[in-house]
Amino acid sequence: MSPSLCLRILAVACLLFQIGMGRARADLIGEWNSYALSMARDAGMTAPEVSRLMAILNASIYNSVEGIAGQHELYTHGTYTGPSGVALPGASMSAAAATAAHTVLYSLYASNSQVVSDINALYTQQLSLMPDDTARSDGLSYGYLVAGDLVNWRSTDGASDAGTGSYNVQGSAGSWVPTLPSYQQALLPGWGNVETFTISGVEPYTGSLGISNNQWIATPEYATQFENVRLLGSDTSGTRTIQQTNAALFWEGAPGTITHVGLWNQIAAGIVSTNSLSVQESARLYAALNLALADAAIVAWNTKYSVDLWSPITAIQNANGDGNAATLQDDNWMPLLNSPNTPSYFAEQAIFGSAAAGILESFAGPSYAFTLGSDTDGDGIADITLNFSSLEEARQMAVMSGLWGGIYFERALLDSATAGSNIADAVLSSQFAVVPEPTSLWLVLIAGAMAMRRRR
Repeated sequence: MSPSLCLRILAVACLLFQIGMGRARADLIGEWNSYALSMARDAGMTAPEVSRLMAILNASIYNSVEGIAGQHELYTHGTYTGPSGVALPGASMSAAAATAAHTVLYSLYASNSQVVSDINALYTQQLSLMPDDTARSDGLSYGYLVAGDLVNWRSTDGASDAGTGSYNVQGSAGSWVPTLPSYQQALLPGWGNVETFTISGVEPYTGSLGISNNQWIATPEYATQFENVRLLGSDTSGTRTIQQTNAALFWEGAPGTITHVGLWNQIAAGIVSTNSLSVQESARLYAALNLALADAAIVAWNTKYSVDLWSPITAIQNANGDGNAATLQDDNWMPLLNSPNTPSYFAEQAIFGSAAAGILESFAGPSYAFTLGSDTDGDGIADITLNFSSLEEARQMAVMSGLWGGIYFERALLDSATAGSNIADAVLSSQFAVVPEPTSLWLVLIAGAMAMRRRR
């Protein structure tokens, strides 16, 4: 091989390496999301708390990026009407995104010295890859402004009081009570009153059994679902398949892990990487996903404490008092998974899964296949890895996992899934619309003027 050919091969190899590094670094938003999720895991945050954090983070990033790009409508909701200022022409979207992310995390966790140290290091690293010019400086200023607006808006959304809301355990048949193994008190009973992020209110999305809990548990429908969860969800089940067991463990999303919110964000990161999405495209994807998940959590918790349905473990161990002759009491029955310390209607796996899949499919299409690992014990290492042929397959598995884990009745799963899909549709129809081209807008105005003249 001639020296000149060697040099050409080396040059091509260096170029490919640089391209690869550029793509690896392209998802700078994903880097912030990954850090936020790991921080939430280490802090033992619950899924609703994680969803709120990720929504504020990604809404700030999106508005910082799109306020510069100007190709899609800015995120607004309720009293938040968008950024309080405008970006200077030519401002760097990457600089704005990085600054918005840093500002959100610093604003929320300034008292945590380790978090501050970590985010300062990530921020410095990302900025070092950008030219130190006016575009970067203008991007920094705009990202800081946008994030500050959003953090201030959400500071009074009711989340800080959600864990202190009153909840009275009824103790009657059909009503939720703390369960084995630790009898934890009700989790975040006031989260259903947190201000929503995109939907106008929770009422169109919440569910209901249609009758009182006491009446429902006396129905044949309940008896059938009781038997299904008793057989499939037991820790010693002889009818649950290995695949169903793995699915239940995979989608548990307990506090101390990155929760369901984190799992779906990891799928989003894969979509970003697979499709080499730009900063602008990534910002829109992550914002749509996390805003939908945040509203799904609020709807789920509102429904949980409104319906107040008991957990399968309580139902099965106390079946003699449920007024249904078709149910069989088993004092020693235990579920595969630890029952969440919340009422069992809605189911978070199901509503999160349907909301997330609805959003992600709109970006990646119905045939997007992927592999995902789930860290089930919170040590940062994947314990179960599964292959999915589509987002719909992942959604269906997430929805039904609560039954296989013995922690939800099927009615809760299906109704939650419907609510999640409706939330995804609402987010996509109310946010992120394409801004009309000037020519198109002018034609619309002309058409409107002509229509007015014809009416006269």
